Amino acid sequence: MPHTSVRYASIHEVQPRDAGLMPILRLVLDNMAEGVCVAGPDGRIITANPAAEAVFGPLTGAAFDTLFGPRLRLADGTTPCPPASWPMGRAIRGGVMERESLYLAPPPGGSGVWLRVNARPLMENGVSVGGVLVFRDITQVKAAEDRMAWLAHFDPLTGFPNRVQFHQSLERAMAAVRRSGGGLSLLLLDFDGFKEVNDQFGHAAGDELLAGIARRLREALSDGVLGPIVTAARLGGDEFAILVEERDGGEVTDLLDRMTRVTADPFPLGGVRHRVSVSIGIARHPDHGNGVEELMRMADLAMYRAKEQGGGTVCRYDPAMMAATVERARLRSLLAGALERGEFHLVYQPLTEAAGGRPVGVEALLRWNPGGGAPVPPSTFIPLCEDSGLILPIGRWVLETACRQLRRWQEDGHGELEFAVNLSPRQLRDPALVDNVRGALAATGIEPSRLVLEVTEGLLIEDMAFSRQVLTRLKELGVRLALDDFGTGYSSLSYLNNLPFDILKMDGSFTRNLGDAGRENASGQAVARAIIGLARSLSMTLVAEGVETPEQLAWLAANGCTLIQGYLLGRPEAPLAAADTLGRLAAEHARRQKERGDFVI
Repeated sequence: MPHTSVRYASIHEVQPRDAGLMPILRLVLDNMAEGVCVAGPDGRIITANPAAEAVFGPLTGAAFDTLFGPRLRLADGTTPCPPASWPMGRAIRGGVMERESLYLAPPPGGSGVWLRVNARPLMENGVSVGGVLVFRDITQVKAAEDRMAWLAHFDPLTGFPNRVQFHQSLERAMAAVRRSGGGLSLLLLDFDGFKEVNDQFGHAAGDELLAGIARRLREALSDGVLGPIVTAARLGGDEFAILVEERDGGEVTDLLDRMTRVTADPFPLGGVRHRVSVSIGIARHPDHGNGVEELMRMADLAMYRAKEQGGGTVCRYDPAMMAATVERARLRSLLAGALERGEFHLVYQPLTEAAGGRPVGVEALLRWNPGGGAPVPPSTFIPLCEDSGLILPIGRWVLETACRQLRRWQEDGHGELEFAVNLSPRQLRDPALVDNVRGALAATGIEPSRLVLEVTEGLLIEDMAFSRQVLTRLKELGVRLALDDFGTGYSSLSYLNNLPFDILKMDGSFTRNLGDAGRENASGQAVARAIIGLARSLSMTLVAEGVETPEQLAWLAANGCTLIQGYLLGRPEAPLAAADTLGRLAAEHARRQKERGDFVI
């Protein structure tokens, strides 16, 4: 806005001694990004530059504080600025404001502005004769700062508090419980199968699912019965947390019921409806932990126990879980040098033909006796090896040891046995796997067709294209491939048709009640027949695991099963005992053949 000669004439009270500087100062003021207002001792504006009038409008002659003071708010954006701190009056009285943030509330129909303010008195001979207000419009800067502050404490995808904010809320709630008594419960939620959603549909679909989950959780938490005693947060990935401040002890049960209802319906995802389940771990303060990190750790243990139980379940913390965690840490430490100390050994379990009982091979199984003491179950130590990466050198040792043992048995006259070795998920992803198998076969001279490599279903689904590539390369070596524990995982006909398997191993849970005359098991028998028929239609050998009774064996033989494995034939044994078992089974087969009048060559 152009400035009139009247305004120029009125600044004689504040003009510098060298009047020749006035045009230069005017030029500087008019081109400053900061707004500048100069007021006389009565608080009325003597002069203002264009940047100031762009914010406040025409100012000449206006009593600044009277017009704008009632609209000023402090740094929180809501608290009215007290009249004693209105900037121009404060400056005229000799006060100073240094880079203070004030909010100018909007006029009717307008918008508010954030200002960074400096105010100083205008002094002459040691006496204040007015005030100078310099300010900058920081509305966009403040919006960016507020956004950054929000992002530091909240999750942008769901709008829930993040881990940092939730920890602070939990700490405050625990302090309140310590002061006034009572209790609170911490729920950790992990949605089962979320990784598969990301892998199958992409991360955008995964984000869509997380946003949908958050909406459902808000619905469960919005009931007025629970009110402000519930706080929810997204800790990261698909892990959520809920804090329940207890009043009558029934809040957690009510909340679990609500969450069950709102998550029961499938989520629309990628044009289909996707159903998810949630694993929930619960820990309570003060019963299970007195500090934030301790309580979080206990709830985390309970949540992982819920996932170990198959997912879709709720598990409350129990002290035995911590004992199990300590034991796992101890075993993980012992495993680090177990291979070098020679603490591993292999046992061998026989496989025979279902019809006739002729022994055809063995499965090599890994065992561990730490320090020569009590053995640790494979179900305990193998997952620890997998998690730590130790399974790679251990797996190579298993393969090489089994190949050497088969060579010795062949040299001792046990015939052309086949032997099976399990591959872990980590091994299948090992780039050196194919070379390791090739090297073990070459070093021992074993015929590749005698080696059966067993993999499990869940491993294949993680990356079908990669699985096909690795399995095809293994097949090119001449080895055979078995799908282990068939029927307990996805059991998809598509990958059976597309992956180069030779053998199906039917899980022992399907053979447990076969042939039991005292138990109604028509549905179990139908499933077993279906698996046997599937293997036959795909020209695959079927191995029934877990055969423990003659009745089971008779049923499997009568229904066309090819091979069997289980305690009825022999338990996993050390090499010498396993060789004796193989000899006994061969002798029994020969005797039965002779009794039927067959010639045994």
